[in-house]
Amino acid sequence: MPTHVHCLKNFEYNRMHFDLLWVIRDGNGSPPILPLAYSCFLSRYGTVFKSIQQSDRQSRTRLYKLESTDAEDATIRSYIYALSNFLTYLEDSSKTNRELGAHATSSCTEKLVNNYINSVLVDKLDSLSSLQTHHAALSSYFNWLEYMAISPSLELRIYRKTRKEMAIKNNKQHYIQYISKHARLELLKSCKTQGEKLIIRLGYEVGLRTSELTGLTVTGENNLRDLFSKLDKNDFDHINMFEYWLKGKYTKGQKSRWIYFDRHLLYDMKRYDETERKFLTNSNKKEEQSFFVRRDQRYNGTGISASHGSRIFKIRAKEAGLNPMLSFHDLRHTFATELYHRELHNSEGRETRSESAALIVVAQRLGHSFGLDGNAPSVTTRYIRMRLQMQDIEMAA
Repeated sequence: MPTHVHCLKNFEYNRMHFDLLWVIRDGNGSPPILPLAYSCFLSRYGTVFKSIQQSDRQSRTRLYKLESTDAEDATIRSYIYALSNFLTYLEDSSKTNRELGAHATSSCTEKLVNNYINSVLVDKLDSLSSLQTHHAALSSYFNWLEYMAISPSLELRIYRKTRKEMAIKNNKQHYIQYISKHARLELLKSCKTQGEKLIIRLGYEVGLRTSELTGLTVTGENNLRDLFSKLDKNDFDHINMFEYWLKGKYTKGQKSRWIYFDRHLLYDMKRYDETERKFLTNSNKKEEQSFFVRRDQRYNGTGISASHGSRIFKIRAKEAGLNPMLSFHDLRHTFATELYHRELHNSEGRETRSESAALIVVAQRLGHSFGLDGNAPSVTTRYIRMRLQMQDIEMAA
């Protein structure tokens, strides 16, 4: 049964005042005495104990001494929650293996605690920094037990093997948010319909979010069919990029912006409207405003939801064998990375613009807000690094 942490504010006990007291309770609501005393100590004195290693030159032995250091409220909170997790582990172990429970931490052995750090936590945590926090919390607690002469010192360590395992896991968590041209081709091959292919393309060719797909309409003011009609007019033969006003109610931050379709993409969108979409909406009695419509039996011919693009991407990306951590939003990052690269270079591959000027174009196309200085926001500058990653990926392909 898991333990729980409760926060008591302005707590008075035996003429002692605690501004903030974190109390760990077991599954029955009872606080283990030693963890409670430890929490009171942290709250009252705001210090934790670290074990400092020293060398005795004469005897050539290692000596350890406890050294107190100040702890912020946030540190105390994280230490108490880490200790609570350990107590939950002890409670669960006591039921299956008759190990020590949450009320007998003073009897914990060095082997037991190190096993918890290097075996149990490794499977539960995603980063080395999180593991280090738990290690520091348990070290502080058992150092306090030694300081209070309750139990002997324990040498708690994160093993080298454990560090390597956490580094590998951490690398898996951090993936490059760029989808290569080859991966996009495989993704399109896995799509089953015209509509699915266009949804994917609008992610990496226009930079739309999944929710912004619902902002593409075929009725009302400034609709897509107005653009479609221009494709066959001589007055627009010289136009390769067609602009569309995406209304703020469909965008993040409610900020309207211009988005752009090239001629080839717009032709394919027009073909979808006249064939697949028309077939799906024929059974409806009223005109559907949304450009993209559903094809499932219950909602056939009705507008897609804000999460539709993400759902399609997840299904088709799995079929295409893409990294399972990739998402529809990474298509948007891919669009921005390639746009930034194009803005920096001319057709001959020479740099023609400054990084700041290229980033401004990217920020405008993504709908990012500018600072008072007129420069692109920091969220846009990630594409400087991503461009280098893109080049490495495409060169290796």
